[in-house]
Amino acid sequence: MNTSVFYLSLALAVATGALGAYLSERKGRPRSFGFILGFLFGFIGILVVLLVSKKNQPNTEN
Repeated sequence: MNTSVFYLSLALAVATGALGAYLSERKGRPRSFGFILGFLFGFIGILVVLLVSKKNQPNTEN
């Protein structure tokens, strides 16, 4: 029973990390930022990624 709970928790952490990475990339932030927040803090980390403002892309017009 204990190993199944461990593997379920690990799978959930990886899933929330992947979702955090995806959302973070869409907001112009590094994927690692979103993955770490999602993996370590779960759904609270996902909320943080959603609430962080979009990163402005530098203007490359000459």
